[in-house]
Amino acid sequence: MNPLFPKLLLSFFIVSLAFSCQKPLFPDDDGPAEKADWRLLEFPAERQILGLHATPFQLYAITDNQFFRFNTEDEMVEIREMNMHNGVKGVPAMNDNAFLRLTLNEDNRQILEFQHTRNGQSFVNIPVDSLEKDAGTFVEVEFVSRQLGAFSTDGTSFLLPVKVLPQRHYAFYLFNIQQNTASSAFVSVKPVKRIGIPELDAELNNLKSVRFLNGNYYVASSLGAWRITPAGDIQKIFPQWMLDFFSLKGKLYATGLTTYDLHYSTDNGLNWYRIDQSSQVIYAETADTLLFSEVTLGNPYKLVSEDFKIARDIAFPKEAPTNPSVFYSVVFFAGRYYFSMDRDVYSAARVVTN
Repeated sequence: MNPLFPKLLLSFFIVSLAFSCQKPLFPDDDGPAEKADWRLLEFPAERQILGLHATPFQLYAITDNQFFRFNTEDEMVEIREMNMHNGVKGVPAMNDNAFLRLTLNEDNRQILEFQHTRNGQSFVNIPVDSLEKDAGTFVEVEFVSRQLGAFSTDGTSFLLPVKVLPQRHYAFYLFNIQQNTASSAFVSVKPVKRIGIPELDAELNNLKSVRFLNGNYYVASSLGAWRITPAGDIQKIFPQWMLDFFSLKGKLYATGLTTYDLHYSTDNGLNWYRIDQSSQVIYAETADTLLFSEVTLGNPYKLVSEDFKIARDIAFPKEAPTNPSVFYSVVFFAGRYYFSMDRDVYSAARVVTN
């Protein structure tokens, strides 16, 4: 036997062993290289979680009848029981200092409930039918789009979509929100401007999403899209069917009905340019530097590739619900990604795809 053969065989074995232990260069292509460290957030949610919000110091979760706050150690610091009255409608909107929910009173009148996030004794209730001043018209809050509306980043304004009846078109009320110096209680919450869009027909629930991004509001609908400044100035920026807007790494994007309707803006939303490629981003949510997409509200989130071309299934914990309509929120908080799944919230330091 050649004396070099055993040495060559040993060298081949060592090299093979080394390659077998090496992690794949592209783990998302062929399955997860490792399991995510999913962790269940312990709290007594009685109903499906409708939203999460992360501040620099606390995580919020909200349902139809409860509001929760957690610190960076996942410890619950508040559980607030909320009256459901004669019904709760839509997905609440949240900000660091406030949240808005829509309820029906004993006369089935829609009531806007602005509540302070850190002070359950500070709230402002506004009957929706008190907003409209024109004779012969009344308004109803649109509650079947992704959220009831949107707060500005600093929480000093809120944009509320309504249906103007019997004309059947959309309008938007811009609210001014003032708090005390310590930001611990409301001083006033009042509508300061009504922005009507007669061409935006409300007959078939055409409104898709309302966002506040990089200093302005954006409205997406099946009849086009608009940019609204905090002062209430409005500009139509798309004539075609649009679905959503998002901001990632300081850049604005818009998604449309087809896979080739992804657009971007280089001047903070004044002008838009189509990205010449197919994209699987539909309804978007960002968390830290990651982009997630879902086909419709409640569907399991997918992780979007950096080039926006592919949206991959996430390897959720085995205990996750199989109901495809109970995934309502994803946020990044204290170094982890938090997902709402029906009545549970799971977090992971790393998002792994199948």
